[in-house]
Amino acid sequence: MDDQKREIIEALETLVEYSPKLLKALKSISEELRENRQPDTDEYIKTILKGMNWEIQIMNATINYLNEEEILIDKEKFNSALIEFNTAFQKNDDKVLADQFETNILPLFEAFEKAAKRKIA
Repeated sequence: MDDQKREIIEALETLVEYSPKLLKALKSISEELRENRQPDTDEYIKTILKGMNWEIQIMNATINYLNEEEILIDKEKFNSALIEFNTAFQKNDDKVLADQFETNILPLFEAFEKAAKRKIA
Protein backbone atom coordinates (compact mmCIF):
# COMPACT_ATOMS: atom_id res chain seq x y z
CA MET A 1 0.00 0.00 0.00
CA ASP A 2 1.43 3.38 -0.93
CA ASP A 3 1.80 6.23 1.57
CA GLN A 4 -1.04 8.33 0.17
CA LYS A 5 -3.53 5.48 0.37
CA ARG A 6 -2.35 4.65 3.91
CA GLU A 7 -2.91 8.29 4.94
CA ILE A 8 -6.39 8.26 3.42
CA ILE A 9 -7.29 5.07 5.27
CA GLU A 10 -5.92 6.49 8.53
CA ALA A 11 -7.99 9.64 8.03
CA LEU A 12 -11.11 7.55 7.42
CA GLU A 13 -10.40 5.39 10.48
CA THR A 14 -10.09 8.53 12.60
CA LEU A 15 -13.33 9.82 11.13
CA VAL A 16 -15.13 6.57 11.95
CA GLU A 17 -13.96 6.90 15.56
CA TYR A 18 -15.12 10.53 15.80
CA SER A 19 -18.30 10.39 13.74
CA PRO A 20 -20.62 8.82 16.37
CA LYS A 21 -19.94 11.81 18.64
CA LEU A 22 -20.87 14.26 15.89
CA LEU A 23 -23.97 12.29 14.91
CA LYS A 24 -25.11 12.20 18.54
CA ALA A 25 -24.57 15.97 18.80
CA LEU A 26 -26.51 16.59 15.58
CA LYS A 27 -29.45 14.63 16.98
CA SER A 28 -29.39 16.34 20.36
CA ILE A 29 -29.01 19.89 19.01
CA SER A 30 -32.16 19.49 16.92
CA GLU A 31 -34.12 18.56 20.02
CA GLU A 32 -32.51 21.35 22.04
CA LEU A 33 -33.33 23.97 19.41
CA ARG A 34 -36.95 22.82 19.19
CA GLU A 35 -37.79 22.21 22.82
CA ASN A 36 -35.25 23.34 25.35
CA ARG A 37 -32.76 26.02 24.33
CA GLN A 38 -30.03 26.35 26.94
CA PRO A 39 -27.75 29.29 27.80
CA ASP A 40 -24.86 27.44 26.12
CA THR A 41 -26.77 26.33 22.99
CA ASP A 42 -24.94 28.80 20.75
CA GLU A 43 -21.57 27.51 22.01
CA TYR A 44 -22.75 23.95 21.44
CA ILE A 45 -23.67 24.85 17.86
CA LYS A 46 -20.20 26.35 17.33
CA THR A 47 -18.62 23.13 18.57
CA ILE A 48 -20.84 21.08 16.25
CA LEU A 49 -19.94 23.31 13.31
CA LYS A 50 -16.24 22.77 14.04
CA GLY A 51 -16.83 19.03 13.99
CA MET A 52 -18.77 19.28 10.75
CA ASN A 53 -15.99 21.35 9.18
CA TRP A 54 -13.37 18.82 10.27
CA GLU A 55 -15.36 15.99 8.70
CA ILE A 56 -15.86 18.03 5.53
CA GLN A 57 -12.08 18.48 5.30
CA ILE A 58 -11.66 14.71 5.62
CA MET A 59 -14.30 14.19 2.96
CA ASN A 60 -12.57 16.60 0.59
CA ALA A 61 -9.25 14.83 1.13
CA THR A 62 -10.70 11.34 0.62
CA ILE A 63 -13.55 11.82 -1.88
CA ASN A 64 -11.63 10.36 -4.82
CA TYR A 65 -10.82 7.23 -2.82
CA LEU A 66 -14.37 6.95 -1.51
CA ASN A 67 -15.79 7.22 -5.03
CA GLU A 68 -13.13 5.31 -6.98
CA GLU A 69 -15.24 2.19 -7.58
CA GLU A 70 -18.72 3.69 -7.28
CA ILE A 71 -20.24 6.97 -6.13
CA LEU A 72 -20.63 6.64 -2.36
CA ILE A 73 -20.69 10.39 -1.71
CA ASP A 74 -22.41 12.75 -4.15
CA LYS A 75 -20.31 15.87 -3.68
CA GLU A 76 -22.79 18.11 -5.50
CA LYS A 77 -25.62 16.94 -3.25
CA PHE A 78 -23.40 17.41 -0.20
CA ASN A 79 -22.44 20.94 -1.25
CA SER A 80 -26.06 21.88 -2.05
CA ALA A 81 -27.18 20.68 1.37
CA LEU A 82 -24.44 22.70 3.05
CA ILE A 83 -25.44 25.83 1.14
CA GLU A 84 -29.07 25.28 2.16
CA PHE A 85 -27.96 24.78 5.76
CA ASN A 86 -25.89 27.97 5.68
CA THR A 87 -28.89 29.94 4.40
CA ALA A 88 -31.05 28.56 7.21
CA PHE A 89 -28.31 29.26 9.76
CA GLN A 90 -28.21 32.91 8.76
CA LYS A 91 -31.97 33.27 9.38
CA ASN A 92 -31.33 32.75 13.09
CA ASP A 93 -34.55 30.75 13.53
CA ASP A 94 -34.17 27.83 15.95
CA LYS A 95 -36.94 25.70 14.42
CA VAL A 96 -35.65 26.15 10.87
CA LEU A 97 -32.13 25.34 12.02
CA ALA A 98 -33.35 22.27 13.93
CA ASP A 99 -35.08 21.04 10.76
CA GLN A 100 -31.88 21.55 8.79
CA PHE A 101 -29.76 19.66 11.30
CA GLU A 102 -32.25 16.81 11.45
CA THR A 103 -33.44 16.36 7.87
CA ASN A 104 -30.56 17.76 5.84
CA ILE A 105 -27.27 17.61 7.71
CA LEU A 106 -27.63 14.46 9.81
CA PRO A 107 -28.36 12.17 6.81
CA LEU A 108 -25.33 13.56 4.96
CA PHE A 109 -22.95 12.85 7.80
CA GLU A 110 -24.52 9.43 8.42
CA ALA A 111 -23.93 8.60 4.75
CA PHE A 112 -20.33 9.80 5.00
CA GLU A 113 -19.70 7.62 8.05
CA LYS A 114 -21.25 4.63 6.26
CA ALA A 115 -19.08 5.22 3.18
CA ALA A 116 -15.96 5.55 5.31
CA LYS A 117 -16.74 2.32 7.17
CA ARG A 118 -17.31 0.54 3.90
CA LYS A 119 -13.98 1.65 2.45
CA ILE A 120 -11.90 0.71 5.49
CA ALA A 121 -13.59 -2.66 6.07
